[in-house]
Amino acid sequence: MAEPKRVYLHIGAPKTGTTFLQQVLARNRDALGEAGVLYPRVGREAHHSAVWSVRKTFQGTDSGAKFARHWSRLVNEVDEWQGPTVVVSSELFCFSRGGKITEILSGFPGAEVHIVYTARDLMRQVPAVWQEQVKNRQTTRYRDFLDDVLGGRSTDLTQLFWGAQDVRAVLARWSKTLEPHRVHVVTAPPAGSPPGLLWQRFAAVIGVDPDAFFSEIPPANRSLSITAAEALRRYNERYAADLPILEYRRMVRRQLDPAFAATLDDSARLPLTPAQQAAIVALSERMVKRVRRAGYDVVGSLDELLPTGVSESQASSIGPDDISDSEVMEALLKVLDHLLRGPR
Repeated sequence: MAEPKRVYLHIGAPKTGTTFLQQVLARNRDALGEAGVLYPRVGREAHHSAVWSVRKTFQGTDSGAKFARHWSRLVNEVDEWQGPTVVVSSELFCFSRGGKITEILSGFPGAEVHIVYTARDLMRQVPAVWQEQVKNRQTTRYRDFLDDVLGGRSTDLTQLFWGAQDVRAVLARWSKTLEPHRVHVVTAPPAGSPPGLLWQRFAAVIGVDPDAFFSEIPPANRSLSITAAEALRRYNERYAADLPILEYRRMVRRQLDPAFAATLDDSARLPLTPAQQAAIVALSERMVKRVRRAGYDVVGSLDELLPTGVSESQASSIGPDDISDSEVMEALLKVLDHLLRGPR
């Protein structure tokens, strides 16, 4: 009797190298297919539109109508695939709960479904997620974001953050009907690691030789400088509320991201006070301890999710809340000049 098809559902988390992995998978789609691995042709590099479809995110809008059948298209493509392996990837999956998770998992009857969660240490994740949320029309000041996320206040933003970044809680939701060996935690390598190491770890989970596929993908979804992030946040506060989110995201990534990168050379890290860093260390230790007890398959090391301690340089950095209006204006004038003149 033939073994069941394996479906690897890569559910996130955001800011853990997901865009890089999705670009590698999309770039190698045909080669993966020849190796017996389907990466469905729904949406672009990732399967975000299939998630929007199954979760009815944009129901009643033009975008909702456009994406309405993307989940059923993906499910049909998986069902028709004759090979042994399927990979589906979107970090938006990890926000699902309860009945929606059941609906997603039941979309692959007869298959052996595996969950893959990529994780990165919270000392890098906390500032990175604030910045990413700014690129999604968020208006919360950095200081307020830290107070909410690390201070235990129940806000929409706090729930959004921990709903995706608490590996223990996310996998507890997704693994209720799965044996621990079918739940995989892939840890993002620490800063300074070889650029292809994350792909090597992910490839080990889905059962392919990483060296057989092209993975020299340029950095995607760049981090904004502190000045750029604060300038965009202030724009969001004044003007962005009524902009369609998908069009906004597209413009930020295709035009503003490159313009900010070309004009603003601020490379400082977003600051975290010693107390905030200590809180992150404590939260990380509790989270990792619980994940170890769960017995999931770990590729990499859970120790990589434990921050090394307090960084004085990060504690003393100037934060976005300290940037003056005149500094924001100067930054935006540089960006405007770049956009009008074009790349030099």
